[in-house]
Amino acid sequence: MSNTFISVIIPVYNMADRIGRCLDSIVGQSFKDIEIIVVDDGSTDGTADCIKGYASEDSRVKYFHQENSGVSAARNHGIGTASGEYILFIDADDEIEDDYLRNIAEKAGSTEADILLWGIKRRFEDGHIEEWKPKLIGTYDRKAFLTAYPRDHYWYHKGLYGFVSNKLLKRAVVEKYCLRFDEDMVLMEDYDFFLRSYARCESFYCFPETGYLYNIYGSNNGSGRYSDSLYRQLIGVQTKCADLLKSEGAWTEENERVLTDAIGGLSLASFLEMRNAGYSKVKTSMDYLWENPYCIPAVKREATTQKLLKRLIINKNVPMTFLFVIFWRLYLSLRSRGR
Repeated sequence: MSNTFISVIIPVYNMADRIGRCLDSIVGQSFKDIEIIVVDDGSTDGTADCIKGYASEDSRVKYFHQENSGVSAARNHGIGTASGEYILFIDADDEIEDDYLRNIAEKAGSTEADILLWGIKRRFEDGHIEEWKPKLIGTYDRKAFLTAYPRDHYWYHKGLYGFVSNKLLKRAVVEKYCLRFDEDMVLMEDYDFFLRSYARCESFYCFPETGYLYNIYGSNNGSGRYSDSLYRQLIGVQTKCADLLKSEGAWTEENERVLTDAIGGLSLASFLEMRNAGYSKVKTSMDYLWENPYCIPAVKREATTQKLLKRLIINKNVPMTFLFVIFWRLYLSLRSRGR
């Protein structure tokens, strides 16, 4: 039997200037029945000394070190050492408000849901805060949850149901199905993990709690171009979502439209934002779209001003798509110089 209610897992890498604020917000919580597992992913600054200082003063803080292997490996390390009834993730550069854990623990105790989901506060560097509260409120079984969440996740609060830090998951479910983060992924590894968790959870509970402060520092706002290989990774996660909805009887007309919009947009962007484009890269990306059962139908339905690119992809015209990408990159370069 577990002696701890919540295992808080914090991966950290070179955050000596921020990890203290994060830990202060956790150790000072009114809810005490927790263990705080901090996994240092090979930090080279003063992160380790800072964490060890907290561990020496509070037995609930447990320090673990690993060679630099990435955030997913660090989270998996934390999962492997956790002993709590529930698992909760917190990022090292974020903070939680007073009574955050008590509110969550009380809801977990009263609902006994396999997974709980709630809102977050996005705090920007200028102090501005945006509250993202899930539109889903209450208890759901798996099919009802999967049927209802995509609209909110993709259209209103983009990414809310994939974020790693606004969910409480029963450790028994994690261990029974050997749920771990994919250590080969560098984007949307959290959404990928929770899609696999959603496929295993029987009961879901959603509520509007927003005591999690997700700090947004400059460039970590989710914007920016990705490589063509990372676009394939992003499309792959949306494909997993579509497959899950289909397998669980949650593939409604609206959800088909939601996922089609996401996959179609990413498919076009994989060419429009391709870096150092070469013929082989263009062919690899084209082959991927045609091998994926969702991509070409999604491109056909995509409303876009890039009608030529859309037509080239639908016709699987690799040579002309390659030329399109070359001239598109040239156009973007000339436009940036003119600013």
